[in-house]
Formats: sequence, structure tokens, C-alpha cells
Amino acid sequence: MTRGGWTQLRMREVVLEEREGLGLSPTDPLDPYALAEAHGIPVYGLEGLLAHGVSDEAFSHFAMGNSTVWSAALLPLGTARVIVENESHARVRRRSNIAHELGHFLLEHPFDNVILGEDHKRQFDERQEKEATFMAGELLIPLAAAERMAFHGWDNARVAEAYEVSTQFAQMQMKGQRVRAERAAHKYGFGKSETGSSSYS
Repeated sequence: MTRGGWTQLRMREVVLEEREGLGLSPTDPLDPYALAEAHGIPVYGLEGLLAHGVSDEAFSHFAMGNSTVWSAALLPLGTARVIVENESHARVRRRSNIAHELGHFLLEHPFDNVILGEDHKRQFDERQEKEATFMAGELLIPLAAAERMAFHGWDNARVAEAYEVSTQFAQMQMKGQRVRAERAAHKYGFGKSETGSSSYS
């Protein structure tokens, strides 16, 4: 880790290590819930909090307000960690939410002066938020996978279906690699018909 934060190279190395720990290749889809389980981090939905004896006051903190905005939170519980998620969201959004929280965990972001709220920026600083967002992207659609799919001309819908993310998430991860693929096609003189493979292996 650099003094100002993590480098992208080091974050990708962490992701690769985590994937290898789950027996996944750099291009395999990853289940963020399985990764949380591997690290001993329970994931609770809002209703699940009640079943585990959480007070009505604590439940209301998460359940009330704008539930369409609130996504998930990584919470300290002594030396342990738990994730609370908004299970009313679509599965693709929940997966990215969990991956984001795992990003904070894997990067060992501190819980100094944690304030629970709907806005993640009140829990972690802006740099840490960007790092966790980068980690979520790499966990769900790693660079190696994005490069190959860009080279083969996959559209956002196909990427989203293969990696169980939203089309917006797919666009975010694929944008840079598509630019590079287009530049390579222009430089070496091949067209989409030569790179737009219908298979991905």
C-alpha cells in the first residue's frame, strides 16, 4: 500500500489472491457471498436482523428512510465484521453492494469515527470509497475478463448476464478495455468481424 492509499496494481493482486483462494481463474464469475463466507463475515438482510435479536431501534435505523438509496454496510462487531444488506434491491445490485463492502474489508479500511447512515461517504473518506468501488469492479469483472470480452466485442447485456451484474456495472468495467480494443483494431488493421467472436473460452 502506498502512503496515499492502494495502487491499482496492488488491489488487482489482492483480488487475484482472493479468487485463487476460492479456486477461481481470473475470468471466472465470483460469488461475493461465498467470498464473505470464506472470510467468516456473516451477511444479514434487514429482516434477518430481527431474527438475531437486534433492537427495534437498530432495525429502524436501517429500515426507515429512503430504502431505495441505502444499500449495505460493513459493521465492526468487536474484532469481527458483519455485513447488513438491503434485500429489497435487485440481485445484481446486491451482489455489487456486497462486493463493495468486501472491498473495504480486504483493503483493511479503518473504522475510525464510523457514522452509520445512507451516505457511504459518512463512513469512509472519498479515497477509500474510490478504492472499494475499484475493488468491487475487479472482484466481479476482473481486468483479464474485461480485456477478453472487449476484444471479442461483447455488449453490456452479454457481459452483465455472464457476470451477474447490472448493465451499468458492465459498462463501467468495460469502457476502458473497449477503448483499448478499438485502438488495437485500428493499429493492427483488423475489424470487428475478426475480433467479434461468438464464443468466450
